[in-house]
This record gives sequence, structure tokens and C-alpha cells, in this order.
Amino acid sequence: MDLVYSTTMLSQGGRGGQMQSDDGGFKLKLSVPPEMGGAPDAAPGPNPEMLMGGALASALDHSVRHIARQGKLPVKGCYVESKLSQFQDFEGGYRMALSMVVYLAGPLDQPTADDLVQRAQGICPFQAAIKNNVTVNLKAVLDTPA
Repeated sequence: MDLVYSTTMLSQGGRGGQMQSDDGGFKLKLSVPPEMGGAPDAAPGPNPEMLMGGALASALDHSVRHIARQGKLPVKGCYVESKLSQFQDFEGGYRMALSMVVYLAGPLDQPTADDLVQRAQGICPFQAAIKNNVTVNLKAVLDTPA
């Protein structure tokens, strides 16, 4: 296997701390949501779940576009909406569930859109990383104006 890309991130202070890339190009102050023990009057800010949901959405979007280009499919546009939910199980551990809707524009039929999204999920490295660890609900929606 050939290395394609590698990055190093630094985090300090946990959920209410900060993170940055080792080269300093990415810096972010994190915020704890009130539902997870953060201050009820604190301004909402980015948290690890938001970052993970955004990363999963952008990686799947890229994979959809890649498969569409390879297959010369008439995809005119694509965007992905993700909803990452965290649950506490009966043993006190935490589990995640991910719902992703892939909106596709172009002259596609539903079976082609469904197949495209399933194939994209199959090559997406982020989807591979969460396989068997996160419950994933994936849906393709044709977003073509009438």
C-alpha cells in the first residue's frame, strides 16, 4: 500500500480545549455543548462531533464525485448532509449513529443514484474507518429542479 497523505493534529484541554495542526495551518477552539456538560449560557461553538460529521460528509461527497467522474455519470451537482448522534448505552459507554443524505443534481434515476452512493461509500476511507463501529443510514436524493 502506498502512502497518499498524512497529517498530525494536536489537541489540548479535551472537549473544551483547542486543536491545531502541527504546522499551525489549522487552529480551532472547541466548545462543549450544554447537553454534554457545557455551560448552558455559553455561545455555541465547534465540537468534536461537528468536526467528525463535517469530515465524514466532505469525504463521502468527494467519493461520490470521483465515482461519478469515473463512470461518466451526468451528475451536475452534489452535496451531503450529515447528522451525527451520540448515545449512551446501558453499560455507560458511548455509541454513535450517522445519517447521511446525498443530494444529487442531474438527469439520474433513483436506482442509478442509489448505486452511485453505495459505490462511493465502498471506496470512501472515512466510511471504512467507521465501518462496524458507527451505525450508518445512507440515502440518495435526486435534487433536480422541476
